[in-house]
Amino acid sequence: MTPPTQTVRAFYAALGRGDAPGALELLHDELEWTEAEGFPYFSGTWRSPEAVLKNLLQPLSRDWDAFRATAENFVVEGDQVVSFGAYSGVYKATGRAMKAAFAHRWTVRDGRIAAFAMYADTAKVLEALAPR
Repeated sequence: MTPPTQTVRAFYAALGRGDAPGALELLHDELEWTEAEGFPYFSGTWRSPEAVLKNLLQPLSRDWDAFRATAENFVVEGDQVVSFGAYSGVYKATGRAMKAAFAHRWTVRDGRIAAFAMYADTAKVLEALAPR
């Protein structure tokens, strides 16, 4: 069985390579994915890999240059992983850069990501969206 941290790290690595199909393969078919309220792409809890693609990965690619989610530290207990890191990128419409701290809570089941919850400094992200 794949350790939960390895699955989560593989997800970040796929995103870092721009490999959306590779990231989506790591998502469980019975998924609960929740972005932080106040994040530009928040719309409740998504329940499929396709919803994550449509509501998050495609808009991030469309709206940001060099968007990254870089996790630096991981805490694991059972099938739960919490990662700490930062988002960074440049919002295309304004040309404004941002760096925002995050904590992500992951649940890994059967070697795939079954749940995700995001906690982030959404104010820093929203600053990048605002015109000067």
